[in-house]
Amino acid sequence: MIEAHSFQQSELFNGALALLGRPPQRLAMPTGSVFALRRFGLSLATRPHDAPETYAELAKKRIRIINAESAHPALRQYGYRQLIKPAHIASLPLSPDPVIQRAAMQPKWRRSLERFEAERPKHITLTHRAFDPERDAWLLEAEAAQARTRRFRCYPSALTCALSAASPKSLRLFSLNGPGAPRAAMLFALHGPRATYHIGYTSPDARKMGAHWLLMWKAFQELPAYRISEMELGLVDTDSGANLARFKLGTGAVTRPLGGTWGRLF
Repeated sequence: MIEAHSFQQSELFNGALALLGRPPQRLAMPTGSVFALRRFGLSLATRPHDAPETYAELAKKRIRIINAESAHPALRQYGYRQLIKPAHIASLPLSPDPVIQRAAMQPKWRRSLERFEAERPKHITLTHRAFDPERDAWLLEAEAAQARTRRFRCYPSALTCALSAASPKSLRLFSLNGPGAPRAAMLFALHGPRATYHIGYTSPDARKMGAHWLLMWKAFQELPAYRISEMELGLVDTDSGANLARFKLGTGAVTRPLGGTWGRLF
């Protein structure tokens, strides 16, 4: 059985940090290794294994800050106090059976997908392959540009390239292609049985073709062949990002709260 870890606790993510000159500390735990980083002179662990024995050991090892997987009672038991309230995350199971996967979608999302499938021009293709930092530099540039325009934080291009260097087969690129050039793409990081949405870009003409629906469905179809059984779609913000939240939930994803940020003085 492949053990599930959050993206932040994966060998993939922490191997990339090491390549960038920011090697994490690997802590031996009864539940397996936990990776911790140093920030502002404090040790920080993000989404470690959510178990009492993990939090007991993190307290012993003087890990001061935890971005927790859940608001587990053991956090308070071992001296941590909540500093920041939890965000919510969207995730969904992936099935190798497309009938089951489509049935899990909300009806409106499924009808939109069916319409975009029927209307897709024959010269527009959908493909997937391993990410190539040189060949796919356009995506990194487009993601950075839209982040500046829309004023949101995105992953640095250097991190994406380091992820590819750490494990070349662990970044899967799904593209909607027109004659001569890609029009849209979604990039997923594969770690254990999970795939985590990483970055993406959709051109205005591809948006009219329903690229978001078509690419997401392509990922649903192909990722189970890579032993992926769960997809994380990132944070859900129904206040400032209502449209994106509706899109994520329309796939059949469910939301759950993470644990928030916890701190421990001594």
